Amino acid sequence: MAEVIQYGTADDQRDVIHRSAQSLTDGQIVGLPLESGYVLAVHGVSAEAVARLREISDQIALMPRSAEDAADFLPELGRTATKLVSRGWPGPVVLEFAAGATEGGLGSALPESVLKTLGDPVAFRVSGATIPAEIARYVSGPLVVSREFASAKELESLLAGQAALLIDNGEPQFPTGATVLTIRDDSWSLKHLGVVSESNVRRMTNEVLVFVCTGNTCRSPMAEALCRDMLAKKLGVNPDELPDLGFFVASAGVAAGYGSPASPESAELMRREGIDLSGHESQPLSERLLNHADFVYTMTRGHRAAVLAHRPDLENRVRVLSQDGSDIPDPIGGGMQEYEQCRDAIRKHLEAVLSELPLPE
Repeated sequence: MAEVIQYGTADDQRDVIHRSAQSLTDGQIVGLPLESGYVLAVHGVSAEAVARLREISDQIALMPRSAEDAADFLPELGRTATKLVSRGWPGPVVLEFAAGATEGGLGSALPESVLKTLGDPVAFRVSGATIPAEIARYVSGPLVVSREFASAKELESLLAGQAALLIDNGEPQFPTGATVLTIRDDSWSLKHLGVVSESNVRRMTNEVLVFVCTGNTCRSPMAEALCRDMLAKKLGVNPDELPDLGFFVASAGVAAGYGSPASPESAELMRREGIDLSGHESQPLSERLLNHADFVYTMTRGHRAAVLAHRPDLENRVRVLSQDGSDIPDPIGGGMQEYEQCRDAIRKHLEAVLSELPLPE
């Protein structure tokens, strides 16, 4: 029988991590807790260990340590697949790709027999659980993991001495298991429904538009609100339905704090439009928003420069809202006339933006 370690009460949890990493490096099988179940894991560069795992489990998946590492194994991802990788991982989502999707990526560094054992389609997952993430720090290359089991006890009864260690960390955070998606021609289909619902998968593939100003209390909240209103009218839906139709609209500020309301003038102007800004709370332009955004529209050239100084890799996604590259002046401190001019300029440029968006038929 495998040695079962109760992680929560272990005298030295770091020692558990180090022992597990050493066992994997030595080509042994280790039972690990993920966020949505228990799996058997082996070192992905060990052809013999991967073959042994395949004999035990009818389903296996390559598990890189991060979404960024996973993308290195999948160099030619389409737009939809890229969103699922960046927004679904780390987390309880398994993505199945045709084996050809790995050509030219880091998979070529794995033994050829491992690639054959992984099969076609080849499954990938990136766990958000702490224990495998800690172990991966000490193991070079990806892990290969089995299908999920509901509990450590179920996994223990299956092993019959085939694993070196089994780490028991109690009930999984998401006991309903991971959701499995099959990717074909940059579209997805549901293979197995787990904790991530089909509607949430659709939201992962949304077009994400983020409007940016300085403090996220005047210009960008109006841009967000007007965009949602105009887009909903184009689609003939309520603004709250936009995420289910493929669109998520947000706003932020390059120098914003959290929780400030929209300025009274902005709220009043939107009220006249039939739009309620009373619930708006400012937020800074975070790494998470930047990573998820498909389009970032800044109110000025200075805002764009500030974003790109921090994230030059986003040059193709970050643009000034106005089509001619001119700035939309900050109305704060001015009167209602300045706010009205700001609103009108935003609306005019939004019409051009929305005309270029791929809208569902």
